[in-house]
Amino acid sequence: AISPEVSKEYAKNFAITAVETDVPIPEGFPADPTAQLAKNDFKWAAQNRDAILEEWTKRYDSKSEPKS
Repeated sequence: AISPEVSKEYAKNFAITAVETDVPIPEGFPADPTAQLAKNDFKWAAQNRDAILEEWTKRYDSKSEPKS
């Protein structure tokens, strides 16, 4: 857990925080930094977990170090 005071300090240097604060977005960040985040449907991903992992393994497992 993080206190509101700590969240405000964190928000002075980071545009996106875990909890909303009244601290303005720091200089140098876009006005709406959340617009740059990737869209992710967590419910869909959970429902399709096995297929996602199967595809990931098919594409990238050969690049992994061998399991001992």
